[in-house]
Amino acid sequence: MNDNVKGNLIARIMGEMKSAALLQNKPFDEGIFFDLIFMSDKELLKVSKLCGIK
Repeated sequence: MNDNVKGNLIARIMGEMKSAALLQNKPFDEGIFFDLIFMSDKELLKVSKLCGIK
């Protein structure tokens, strides 16, 4: 996965996570970004699937 695709996927994942947190009135830790950028492509695809991103 190239950097552009990976960056877009991370942005979409963070958006979904932040929306879910706000809907549940729970805090969202922006530090998750650092966890996501160091994940492998395979791990990112698993997380995106859990977030409902295809």
